[in-house]
Amino acid sequence: MRTPLPLLTLLPAAALGVFLLRPGTAVPAQAGAKPAEYVTYASGMAQWLSAPHTLELSQGVQFGQDDATLKTDAAVALLDKDQNLVSAKAQGPVHLFDPQDDLTGRHGSVDFTKHIATLTDSIVLVVKPGKREASAGGTSIRKQFKDPATLTCQAMTYDYKFKVGRIPGPLTVTQVIQTKDSGPQTRVLTADAGLYNGRAETIQLVGDIKGTYSDGSVIEGDTRTYGKPVVISIKEGSEGILVPFPTTGHFTTKPLSKSSPDDTKDDEPDLSLPTPPAHTPAPGDSVPATPQALPAPAQTPAPGAVNSDAPTSGASPAPAGTAGTP
Repeated sequence: MRTPLPLLTLLPAAALGVFLLRPGTAVPAQAGAKPAEYVTYASGMAQWLSAPHTLELSQGVQFGQDDATLKTDAAVALLDKDQNLVSAKAQGPVHLFDPQDDLTGRHGSVDFTKHIATLTDSIVLVVKPGKREASAGGTSIRKQFKDPATLTCQAMTYDYKFKVGRIPGPLTVTQVIQTKDSGPQTRVLTADAGLYNGRAETIQLVGDIKGTYSDGSVIEGDTRTYGKPVVISIKEGSEGILVPFPTTGHFTTKPLSKSSPDDTKDDEPDLSLPTPPAHTPAPGDSVPATPQALPAPAQTPAPGAVNSDAPTSGASPAPAGTAGTP
């Protein structure tokens, strides 16, 4: 005769172990074998309810699946008839993190069969630099960012296997960048809904978009009018934003430095004439003949001047007023 399972089993000591997700699978013992789908867990206290389909975990709970970890104060885990873990609902604030993202919320639950966490109320998603980005040199653009992208909202489903967060309601994205001359500059954008793609390292915003920069620039528009989302790139070396509609705002400029305290010409216009480019004849244009030099005009000697160009003979002229000898 089979002994019935108790309705309540209390485990007062710290509990830890592995939940299976598929019937008939087990964690392989040999090294190098392909692991079965499973979820690790740990808690300060555990008790089985409705034997054996419900497990209450308390005094600090941690679940691990894929490369993600979920921590909460207490949780209720549900199992199927074959003792495979199906889901868990947190009984307190949730902290879900992996090597790339850090996600917190006041309430949450996890569907372990789909690798999806659902969080609600006061959600904050912070994108962390990757290993390559964290070890980059000081000139890296990503190194200049403080919290490269911080996303806040009230509802999100997060696929921690593919690093995709779907935000069905209003959200805010904040980025702070350190500039050399002006110090930290902040960009804040709000939208009606959005999609975070961790693998593509983008955040897409849809609906009514409003954005402000600490330098006074403004972004306003509705993606429903243009049919394209606003795309924020958080990828190292190509951080930026694509806005598919007209924008308005202003930028500040850095004044020119004067060479000396007495130099006041920076504010005066340059009125010098520009030098025209050299004329290049087009093919087929006739080239004007080079003008020939004209002969110098003859010079008329002044009265009383001796004409040095007049011919001379060997006889000397007779003195004026003297008669010849008969």
